[in-house]
Amino acid sequence: MDNRRLFLFKGLMWILAGLAAAVAIVRFSLGLGVSTALSDTTPWGLWIGFDVMGGVALAAGGFVMAAVVHIFHRDRYHAAARPAILTAFLGYGAVAVGLLFDLGLPWNIWHATIYWNIHSALFEVAWCVMLYLTVLALEVTPTILERTPFQKTYRFFVKLALPIMILGIMLSTLHQSSLGTMLLIMPFRVHPLWYSHLLPELFFVSAICLGIVMVMVESTVTSWLYRREPEMEMLAGLARLASIALACYFVMKMGDLLRQGKLAMVFDGSWLANLFIAEMLLSTVIPMVLLALPAVRRSFTGMWSLACCSVLGFVLDRINASGLSQVWATRRFYFPAWTEFAISLGIVAACVLVFFFIQERFPVDPHGLAQVEAERKALEAAPPAFAPFAQVWLGEGWRKAAKVYSFLFVLALAFGLTAAPKAEPVVNTRAVRAVGASILQIGPGPRYVYFDHKKHQDEAGGSKSCALCHHLHQKGDVGTPCVVCHENMFLRTSIFNHEAHVADLHGNASCVQCHGKSEPIRVAPAKKCSQCHDKDMMAANPVVKVFDSKWAPSYKDAMHKMCIPCHVEKAKDAALKLPNLGRCGACHDSGTQAEKAYTAEFPEKTAAGERS
Repeated sequence: MDNRRLFLFKGLMWILAGLAAAVAIVRFSLGLGVSTALSDTTPWGLWIGFDVMGGVALAAGGFVMAAVVHIFHRDRYHAAARPAILTAFLGYGAVAVGLLFDLGLPWNIWHATIYWNIHSALFEVAWCVMLYLTVLALEVTPTILERTPFQKTYRFFVKLALPIMILGIMLSTLHQSSLGTMLLIMPFRVHPLWYSHLLPELFFVSAICLGIVMVMVESTVTSWLYRREPEMEMLAGLARLASIALACYFVMKMGDLLRQGKLAMVFDGSWLANLFIAEMLLSTVIPMVLLALPAVRRSFTGMWSLACCSVLGFVLDRINASGLSQVWATRRFYFPAWTEFAISLGIVAACVLVFFFIQERFPVDPHGLAQVEAERKALEAAPPAFAPFAQVWLGEGWRKAAKVYSFLFVLALAFGLTAAPKAEPVVNTRAVRAVGASILQIGPGPRYVYFDHKKHQDEAGGSKSCALCHHLHQKGDVGTPCVVCHENMFLRTSIFNHEAHVADLHGNASCVQCHGKSEPIRVAPAKKCSQCHDKDMMAANPVVKVFDSKWAPSYKDAMHKMCIPCHVEKAKDAALKLPNLGRCGACHDSGTQAEKAYTAEFPEKTAAGERS
């Protein structure tokens, strides 16, 4: 009998995979700016929160079940071990793929293997994930080889199984907790409700909880899709383990908030506090209480729904900790673009399809494999059947599936390419001259930067310090405004006026003064600007020591190159107590003291709406 339920579910997965393939083309051809809603202020989004942080935790079922079955010898859960390890292998592969999408330079992902920063938590995570992915591949190998002629190789890997699993558990313990360690270095970004010195421990315990409930989800969903009798005794045992693990996590989480004096923040009514409450209810409180009830553990629907509830809550926790909880610091709200959802769901869909492919052909679940093989033989022996609408014979079994799934994939791919955002050309935006007196309003509205010119001048040494920033002047001028040369906000500008030079030097006969006697006259041998103008136009400057190019960088690049290095150096001075001075928000932030001073100095401009 044809399993229409499984057929439709696989069709949905192929549609999601097709959409993801279309977005992947856009992502790798046009970049992150076109394909995401990310920005310099919000560089971590859905792909880090869900694909990486959440993906690693979702794959924790592998090391949890390996420990339960092979270390603690709880054989009643043996049926869940192989599917859990396969899910973990595919999950970690999905994490690696998801990371490729998020990296600005994905072809440099291998750098962690040779460029070692032993003081970095991310370095430890990268190495542990790479090693654990290798370990998982070795753990899956016996399943692949079991029914092949390579029995000697199969027996060799079976003998290695226990030490390999122990190594995998050790590696998982390290990197599951180190994901929390990465957030420890961001106390200025992560909201206090999520920030704690116990983040590594909380991440590790939550991974154990998520691993157990994820195994429950996988077991219940595959039983439903393949129309098999669920392993109720095993699921009930997992539900009891999940309830205990969730209780431990809840006590740790609430105890940590109480220890830090943050418990009152949970009920302050802010949207982040409400988000925290929703996360805790979904991930911990509701499943913990209900899974402890024997009546619920006897219900297939009850265990499935509560396991899904807990999975959703813990994934929300990872997204919150790595993304949404940082909105309070950046003051820039972020919501993922549909293309980001498409990639995340597409990666999950691809993993599901690979899982089904392996499960239907290899003894991941021996009982389920026997059922699938029996259904396949029955389909091959069945008489021809026609599509109900087109009345076209599609074939049976894999032939029918291949035609339908390939059609759905190509259709989704075409739709995705049509709907995907297109690259926009760089806008030719003329830079606006800074206005103000002691406080300057710089840049186009509404993203102004308020620059305390007088304060910077006084700190640098008074009026004699102008050359520190104003490195090039018009003839006879001092402190020529930046916008005179850096005319464009985003594009470089030519500041060399050939006609003016020819006129000043008395016509075409003067060409040899700059170009020499070369025939024909070429640009290459021309004099450098500094050879003539080092005294009358150029000032000694630590950033631009010699100016020999006719191109002035964009206004944005010029400001960043001038300001950021100085701010980074000053941030290192502990006496100033400005550790975040080198960060974007130090200047690009509404509500700064400079903005308030400008508003007070020019109230009429504010009232007239010039800042909007």
